[in-house]
Amino acid sequence: MSEEKTVQDQMEQEALVAEWLKATPGFFDRHAHLLADIQLKSPHGDRAISLQERQLSVLREQNHALNQRLSAMLRFGSQNDKTQGLMINWLKSLLSAKDEAAVQTVVTDGLGEVFAVELVKLVQGQSLPHICGPVSSADGSIQEHLTEGLQSLVVVDLPGVDAQLLLASTSPEKFTSDMGRFYLDQIAELAAASISRVKG
Repeated sequence: MSEEKTVQDQMEQEALVAEWLKATPGFFDRHAHLLADIQLKSPHGDRAISLQERQLSVLREQNHALNQRLSAMLRFGSQNDKTQGLMINWLKSLLSAKDEAAVQTVVTDGLGEVFAVELVKLVQGQSLPHICGPVSSADGSIQEHLTEGLQSLVVVDLPGVDAQLLLASTSPEKFTSDMGRFYLDQIAELAAASISRVKG
């Protein structure tokens, strides 16, 4: 019998055993001593452990993974709440700004805080190429607006006011080529509407 055939037969037999055990839930109740007698290789070394120990190890690993997911969800929710609060404050400031200079200051300073980025510029009278991704992919017309240490950026049009927003971050993950721009485009529309409201 070939080695390949032997391996295949063993896999089939193991599958039958596994199916039988699943179909016979009271087996280990009636043969509880097997839980301690059956030896398995520890996932954390070469020593042998009992089936009970392995089951506890699996449960601990699952519990750890669930705790990590829960912590990530809580952090994400907390960050969303913070961002929403910053956005509301930004919108209030836009509505209360009385002139074009004040609106422009609110747009740049406020968005820097909302997005936690190191550079926000309102570029007027110049058509920068659309980009969202690494700074290294930006051409010279964009590079002249940047400072040292920035890793990623995005350029967003402000409709109807002949201006663009340039946001850049020292984090390479902040703006990526595959990220959605719907949220940014909405913010650009709000900024453009505020500038139009006070434009002389």
